Amino acid sequence: MFLLACTSTVIPTPQETGAVDSAAHDSRDSQHPEEIDIFELPTDVPTLEIRISDEAMARLDADPYQAPDEVGQLVDELGAVYEADLSYRGAYQLRNVMSAYGLRNWKVKVPSDQLYLGRREWNFNYEPHLRQKLAYDLFRFAGVPVPSAQHVLLLLNGEPQGVYLRYEDPDDKRWLEDSLGEAEGDLYKAATDLPGVPQCFADLTVLGERDEDYFCHYQKKTNTRSAPEDYSALMDFVEGLADGDTAWFEDELDVPVFLSFLVVSNFVSNWDSYPQRPKNYWLYQGPERFTLLPWDLDGTFGPNRDSTYNQMGVSASVLYEMHGNDYAPPHEDEGDERPLVHRLMADPAMEQAYLDRYRELQALLLNEAYLSERSAALTALLDAEISTTDRSRLSSANESLSSFVSQRTERVAEELEGL
Repeated sequence: MFLLACTSTVIPTPQETGAVDSAAHDSRDSQHPEEIDIFELPTDVPTLEIRISDEAMARLDADPYQAPDEVGQLVDELGAVYEADLSYRGAYQLRNVMSAYGLRNWKVKVPSDQLYLGRREWNFNYEPHLRQKLAYDLFRFAGVPVPSAQHVLLLLNGEPQGVYLRYEDPDDKRWLEDSLGEAEGDLYKAATDLPGVPQCFADLTVLGERDEDYFCHYQKKTNTRSAPEDYSALMDFVEGLADGDTAWFEDELDVPVFLSFLVVSNFVSNWDSYPQRPKNYWLYQGPERFTLLPWDLDGTFGPNRDSTYNQMGVSASVLYEMHGNDYAPPHEDEGDERPLVHRLMADPAMEQAYLDRYRELQALLLNEAYLSERSAALTALLDAEISTTDRSRLSSANESLSSFVSQRTERVAEELEGL
């Protein structure tokens, strides 16, 4: 169970609702924290520096999405210097940051014998807003394994760049061990979707009988030295999913975590990830079951729907995309099959478990009172440290966030009351 330390309130997992066989999940209890402090906050806004030569940065600028790593340095908040492999990170968001602000999002890889905060690979996104930080916090507090996320101030060769969000990659056996209890299974990153290259989406349908049929759609990130082209675990999973019943799901998928993922994702209108779009997630093969992990959450909390991408906004039903094709894919190759959700929710007991979980999390996390208080606390922490420009951008983003949270809370509460 998930015990909220500051509220003395127990959030039952879906096993306890009777919809999921709790005995089948007992072996994973050690993987999930027994107590989660939903009022936990960062204590500071560290300052870090990236150092890179003009020549190396020019090479990255020439091919921002696929250029090989360049050698540089990371200087941490204590002044320690790490030799590092540097590249830009992201796709369309990177393009937006470069064109709108002249800044860069960074991926930093330090040596395995000189880890930064216990991890080798870190991401730094220019984010003078709270959206992704809040989304990661909500997933974590709901019991979904996610990277840590903290705002920092970033310097580039001594020049201030602004407020960035720092978070590690799940592509790290130390992170997998700490977050999931073990690290020997296969980890896959979903989809290839970069500007100017062929798109390969990851809808979890059967793509063929050969390993290579899956290479472009799912990037294997662990066990790449011993078996880089062995996709048998993933192939077995999607083939079983095609015909799976409730018993199959309980045997093959971490259902409690997945239901919590679906709830939080729905509330924050995570339109750029599964099940709306077949991208922006990781899939990990544990010793007993697969776990789906969220990724790239910067597009969340968007109040206004548009006709192409954010088709959720504040008005999306709590059952949006749960039973059929509610989301119109922007690209034909995305397809409209989402078997991991649609087959699971075909079982009325699973749908009820999802709705029960939604009500639990709504009462504690997914509501205006909690999110307003948390947003105000995070803003106060940043306000004391960030530039005038970033403070103005944060203020504007907070107005949109506040509008979303207020309207979404009302919309969700009204719908859940009638179900």
